[in-house]
Amino acid sequence: MRLLLISNSGTPFLEHCMGRIAAFLGGARRVAFVTAANLHDESAYYDRARAALGATPPAGCGADVLHLRWDVDPLATLEGADALFVGGGNTYALLKRLREAGLLDPIRARVRAGLPYLGSSAGSNVAGLNILTTNDWNVVGLAAFEALGLVPFSINPHYLETDPAMAPGSETRDERIREYHAVRSDPVVGIEEGTLLRVEDGVVTVLGRGRVRVFARGREPRWYRAAERVEV
Repeated sequence: MRLLLISNSGTPFLEHCMGRIAAFLGGARRVAFVTAANLHDESAYYDRARAALGATPPAGCGADVLHLRWDVDPLATLEGADALFVGGGNTYALLKRLREAGLLDPIRARVRAGLPYLGSSAGSNVAGLNILTTNDWNVVGLAAFEALGLVPFSINPHYLETDPAMAPGSETRDERIREYHAVRSDPVVGIEEGTLLRVEDGVVTVLGRGRVRVFARGREPRWYRAAERVEV
């Protein structure tokens, strides 16, 4: 399997990682972009992605970007794609819509068969074992949280280490992950902004300008930087 998991899309949209995306896609030209995490305007979000990814290199990838709508022939769009890019937004809405559209098993099967998978924010979160480590609010009332399970850990995009400017006693991301491990045993990988994980045949490597922090139940968290192989 091949995955590229991005913490955030950034501003301008995807500019900070476009070179990494182009290298990851290689010869894959028809990229299906999933907008299901967007609760405001899916068409506008798709247009934004198409403009960025479809631009001539090096500004873009020169890709033919297909709009994979969860509610309009999603399986046909997936079938015609050379790569899949699941965009950001609300992770609970994303998983709910993918499940309602009957997309979870087909996506899982295609990626396991070699379809390149790219995810940003919520799209990275849903590649993990479950989405309970998201920062989003469950505004859609989702009751089942198991996700695609393309990697053997759960993901916390937008990971932020304790800020010295925080008020004393403020809740931290680390404390919430410790609470998660009081209930569940799978590792959690926190990805800082501007940072990516590239997964190739089970090998996980850090890319980008930030760091990745791995939380394993009963062990001290470990930091990994760009070009380092992540042990989970």
